[in-house]
Amino acid sequence: MLLSNMSKQIKHKLTLALFLIIPTLLLLVFGILPIINLIIISFTSWNGMGSEFDWVGLANYKTLLTSPVYWHALKTNTYYLVSGILQMIIAYYFAVLLSEKTMGKSFFKSLFLLPSLISSIAVAMIFRLFFSPDGAFDQLLHFFHLGAWQTFWLGDPDQVNITLASISLWRNLGMSFLLYYGAIQSIPKDYQEFCYLEGATLWQKTRWVTIPQTKKVIFLNTLLLIIGVISVFDIPFILTNGSNGTTTIVVQTMKLAFEQKKYGLASSLSVLITLMIVLLSGVLQYIKNKGGENA
Repeated sequence: MLLSNMSKQIKHKLTLALFLIIPTLLLLVFGILPIINLIIISFTSWNGMGSEFDWVGLANYKTLLTSPVYWHALKTNTYYLVSGILQMIIAYYFAVLLSEKTMGKSFFKSLFLLPSLISSIAVAMIFRLFFSPDGAFDQLLHFFHLGAWQTFWLGDPDQVNITLASISLWRNLGMSFLLYYGAIQSIPKDYQEFCYLEGATLWQKTRWVTIPQTKKVIFLNTLLLIIGVISVFDIPFILTNGSNGTTTIVVQTMKLAFEQKKYGLASSLSVLITLMIVLLSGVLQYIKNKGGENA
């Protein structure tokens, strides 16, 4: 009997080990080893050709931290930070509004979610036509007697980043809305009924019930915002290829690697981007934990 139980335990452990070994190997081969290789390359001047490269130590990192080109690319990301904050506010506002008894609720939910279902390339093509000279947007301005505001929306260095950030807001609004809406729907109905019995206004209900009950999702959306802002790539790359001052930090990384063949420098920039995301995520987690302790 004892031997039989031991045999079953051994079989159980072997089964677990067999199920774990495949994903562990996949993680090692396609996750950990490429990261280690990226870090190693960041200390070299490798041009992506052949297996020979020169060690340059911290020279790549020094170049990145002292060159205004890369700081300007990081500055470009701040446009998406502003649009991301607006995106979160707008998404939360409409999630609260559509959680109430609202006419046409299904229509408006579909309207918010639709942009998230469209591919980035399709979105870029749509807005390239929309913002083209004498395109649909210029025609709308002309219709409302605002023709003096017309400009080259995707070519004017003073306007293009605002235009691209606005497109990004429209593209990603649906996902933020979906997360908020789902979180609000999961709030126990008892809280809702209590608010109605007490005669609470929508603002009072939102302030004292909805926001506290959805803090975890707000934190999640903020974390996704940080990652999204730092890793902005598709919209500026497809629409402008990073020209006219629209190069974000990730677009700059791609250009270094595939256009300038500076794989060592591009790897260093990738490492810095990763460290930036980890650092900001850690700060956000610390603030969340401190807030939980003080609550």
